[in-house]
Amino acid sequence: MPHIVHTERTEPKRRLIRTDAALYVLLLLGTFVVIFLSFFLANRLGVEKLFVQIGLYAILLGTGYWIYRTRLVEYLYELYDTELKIIQAVGNKQKSILSVPLASVTEVGAYRKTDAKPDQRTFHGARNGTTAVWYRKDGELRVVCLSASEALQRKLTEAVHAKE
Repeated sequence: MPHIVHTERTEPKRRLIRTDAALYVLLLLGTFVVIFLSFFLANRLGVEKLFVQIGLYAILLGTGYWIYRTRLVEYLYELYDTELKIIQAVGNKQKSILSVPLASVTEVGAYRKTDAKPDQRTFHGARNGTTAVWYRKDGELRVVCLSASEALQRKLTEAVHAKE
């Protein structure tokens, strides 16, 4: 049975809106603004109501998806003595999204563009500035990027070098 070496949970950085209460208030106000704009554009400007509503509700859906990606998704990185597991957490729901055996890891370091196939998103913010783990899967070089702390980077690098 594998032993856990390190575990850490990363959440998005709070930039513009620092508290959840402020986010909820802005979302509520945004919904009222969309409803008001829908009525205003339909009544005052004579635009067809259906087109206005489709456009504005598409904006609401896009905003909701953006908030989901930038505010609600957390990642749990679990480093075992034989593998690295990445779990996506949204609220109380957790889903294992990737498991990388340490024996298949070829390199750990700062992300740089290579011809390795990127795995699904497992980090916050821009890809540059993340910790990259290059590994082989089915003979193909792949890369997964992590929003890892220095402690996880160090332990992951040590674990990969220990297997050599």
